Amino acid sequence: MTIAQQFEQKGIDKGRQEGREEVRLDIARNMLKDGMDRDFVMKMTGLAEEDLKQIRD
Repeated sequence: MTIAQQFEQKGIDKGRQEGREEVRLDIARNMLKDGMDRDFVMKMTGLAEEDLKQIRD
């Protein structure tokens, strides 16, 4: 794999990771809107309390 291909792959991997994180935040946002307990939401999504603080209703 060339250096350019390695950089391209790193960019693709980073984009996928950021996308997965955004999906987890969306799921947590919906769960909280439905009245679910924050501890339960953290357990099910794997998010930390600091991550949930990003969510604004």
